[in-house]
Formats: sequence, structure tokens, C-alpha cells
Amino acid sequence: MVETEQGAGPIPSTSSRLLGHVGHYLALPVWIFGLIAGALWPTFTLLLLFFFPKLGTVSLALLVIALFTPLDVPCPKFMTRYLRYCTTAASEYYPVTIRYVKREAFKDTKKPFVIGYEPHSVMPQAMSMFGSQPHPDVLPELQHARLLASSAGFWAPLTRHLWWWLGARPVSRDSFAAQLRSGSSVALCPGGVQECLYMERGAEVVYLRRRRGFVRLALQHGTPLVPVFAFGQTETYSYVRPFIDWRTSLIPKSKYFSFVRRIGYVPMLIFGSLGTAMPKKFPINIVIGEPIVVPRVDSPPPEQVEEYLQKFIAAMQGIFEGYKAECGYPTLKLIVY
Repeated sequence: MVETEQGAGPIPSTSSRLLGHVGHYLALPVWIFGLIAGALWPTFTLLLLFFFPKLGTVSLALLVIALFTPLDVPCPKFMTRYLRYCTTAASEYYPVTIRYVKREAFKDTKKPFVIGYEPHSVMPQAMSMFGSQPHPDVLPELQHARLLASSAGFWAPLTRHLWWWLGARPVSRDSFAAQLRSGSSVALCPGGVQECLYMERGAEVVYLRRRRGFVRLALQHGTPLVPVFAFGQTETYSYVRPFIDWRTSLIPKSKYFSFVRRIGYVPMLIFGSLGTAMPKKFPINIVIGEPIVVPRVDSPPPEQVEEYLQKFIAAMQGIFEGYKAECGYPTLKLIVY
């Protein structure tokens, strides 16, 4: 490290910067690469069993262990340090900035919260800033939320444990309700993987108009809704969706959409910087809206659920229009399905 001439502070040496870059490559691509590797591991194992039976047997044994080791195994200390580093590395690399529409609004509102994070894009990786290793600028009231994620991700060997230790849980009505009953905040992308079907280049897409379940659960527990929008996240990965981006009549669109909903993810080719799993370097600005206070209603009628869903959508649109220029996207449009 060296000092600037004006004494403004240390400048990282070349070796420090190099180590920083290496660290980023060890931390940031692992989430996408882990999902891809997990999906390919069974196929790779079958090929090994056919051509190299001994290696195939070892690979099969490791796959079974990775898939059936209980998720609630305590997180090793070195993994806790690694996950903490992943959050720090992401904050530095993109970088990630946290903004509030009205920061003081959280002082008068008690936990837990239902954090509705948008958009999903290829992967809502910055939602991890609310998890077990939170971004330092996230208010204590919003930290250590349970991240509700697609259950398909918990069938990816090795990655499933990383997600669990980061605070993620499979998204389901029972899991959602259990977390709120325990006093834990939850963070989820209400649009879910469905948004991947509707993504458009040059626009942000959220799928909210039919997403009443998270609002209903918030009402049943009297838990405030917190709208959150992450500008720039969509730019970090490029994608190609077979049967959507490549026009074909082999599978009707409606049947393909139904298939995607059943498996819990959208098959697509994903690539980041230089065609690798390393995300592209775009600033991610997370804007946290004011909490929407809801009454506690054991059996909320449909019209009440719809009322608060519309309030949530309006708040999300307000965040987008109010902050898109400040976050570097003055002409970007938001499409709400």
C-alpha cells in the first residue's frame, strides 16, 4: 500500500489489486456456476459410469452424499467466512449501493417484514444483501431475513448447502408462514422464475398482478410489506432462452410455460463477462421503499388482498420512476405483468 501525495489515504498496490480480482473470481461466479454444475453432474456421472466405471462410481457416491446430506448441518466456520466474503466481494465488485425512500419510516415499524424484491432477472443475486451476511448499509430491522428461493435450487449439489447457510429456504406457503410466526423477516422475489419467461431486453419486467399469495400471508400475520427494486442487476448476465428467443413451433408456448412452472426454473443459456460465469460489472443500486403497514386478518377477503397488492405494485412503480434517472437509467421502462 502507498499513500497519495496529499495524504488522502492508502492506494492499493498492484499485488493487492490482483489478489482482489482473484478473490472476486472465487466468490461471484460460484452461484451461477454451482447451479450449472449441479445440473450437469448427473449426466457427467452417467458418462463416467459407461466409459470409466470406477471413476463413475466415485462420482455417483459423491453425488448421493451431496444430495442427501441434511441441509441443517451446522455451517462450518470457514464457510461462514466465505459467505461473508462473498457479500463483501459483491458489494465491492459491482458495487452494490443501498438507498432508502424514507429511512426513518422503519423506526416506527416492528419486525418482521415481508421484503418484496424485484426484479428476478436471470438471478436475483443481490437479494442476498438481506440474508445471513447482510450488506452493512441494510438497516438492522431488515437484516438476517430468510431468503425464499425456488425449491429447484435446493436440488443442486453443494449449492443447496450454500443457499441454506446464506439464510435461503425453499419457497412455499408453509415455509413462509413458519418464518413469520418465528419472528423472522422474509425476503422473496414475488414474480419468481415466471419473470424469466417475460424478460425483455431494454426493459425491466416484473410479474406481480397475479401474485396475491405473499400479500395474503402478510395480511394473515399483520406483517408490513417492503417494496425493493434493484437497478442494474439485470445487466450483470446475458441470456438465451431456447423456445422463446429462438422461435420454434416444436413446443406450443402455453405448454412450455406450463412445463417451466412445474420444474421451477426456466432453461436458458447464461453468460457473463467474456462469456463466463463471472457477472458483468454494472453498479447495482438497491432502493428500499417505505413499509406498507397492513392489518392482521386471519382470513382476508379477496378484495382486501387485491387492495394491498395494488398498493405494493404502485409503490414499486413509484420507486422505479422516482429513482431510475438517479441510478443511471433515465429512459428505462418498467413492464408490469
